[in-house]
Amino acid sequence: MEFPFKSAVVSTLAYATEDEQKVLAAIRLFLPSEVEVKQTKLKGHHGNPITSFEASVEQRKLLRELWQRVVEKVRAGEIEKIASSLPEKVDETCHFYLRFDKQHAHAGKLVLTEGGDAIHLRMKVAAFPAKPEVAVELVRKFFTEVKGPV
Repeated sequence: MEFPFKSAVVSTLAYATEDEQKVLAAIRLFLPSEVEVKQTKLKGHHGNPITSFEASVEQRKLLRELWQRVVEKVRAGEIEKIASSLPEKVDETCHFYLRFDKQHAHAGKLVLTEGGDAIHLRMKVAAFPAKPEVAVELVRKFFTEVKGPV
């Protein structure tokens, strides 16, 4: 089974009303222990404090572990939902995007969301030639091999 991803970025924001440690724990749900999470202090539109959390993963072993964590913690039926909407999840630069509900992640479950207050997962697909349709087919083939026909 060919693993189609060559890098990943997991990111989210902690707003002033949120406990930063809980948000950090939610983002850590995705990440192998050796991956560093960078924190950046920002200011919102009205001067309110915001903390940005971001982690990059490029090592193949760690990428596989990240994906395995997603598969293990995702709610039943979510992989099928992702697979059925693949063309909308891949952009022109062959990045595959998923958003997960931050509150559910804090509770240890991964649930897809379209909302803005989310944990963002962006994975670069190793597509050659680098075209969105090639990337979609690579990810679809990967999902088929992992979960059966989609």
